[in-house]
Amino acid sequence: MTEDPESEHCKTVYAHAGLTLYLSQCFEKGVENFLMLNSRVTGQCITLEQLDAFEESIEKRTLGRLLKDLKLHVDFKDCSADTLAEALERRNFLAHRFFKERAEEFFTEAGRNRMITELEGDQYLLRKADMMVSLACKALFRFLGISEEAIEEEYRDMQEIAEANNLRDSTS
Repeated sequence: MTEDPESEHCKTVYAHAGLTLYLSQCFEKGVENFLMLNSRVTGQCITLEQLDAFEESIEKRTLGRLLKDLKLHVDFKDCSADTLAEALERRNFLAHRFFKERAEEFFTEAGRNRMITELEGDQYLLRKADMMVSLACKALFRFLGISEEAIEEEYRDMQEIAEANNLRDSTS
């Protein structure tokens, strides 16, 4: 008999799939961030209006297109380029086919365990790809004279705003 899709083990598979999808979106946003920073460094976008229009444009692109754009500006070594390509492939598989192609696996505990292991591998891969893009972004930050401390301060400010908004929403 099939286990209830609301069981804790099934929920664990869903949680791993959600985390993997989240990591793929972090990776994608990192590529977008690099392209935004690069547009400032190269002078492609000088005004805030140009930057806003460029951001709107790149947010409509697929991850595959974003990676092609990224590779125009960053010369990744073969193994790094392979990591980016594999991350794209696995992200697309997760988004479009993972649960369809693993439907039979989902019926058994052993199958679900294999799915979790597969998703954990994808999580590792996506974190690695995101780290590669983050390093490229850090190089641009340094070029622009933006310190790690300034980035961390901006992150703390964003977190404080989010917490204040959450507090406001919970008391409304």
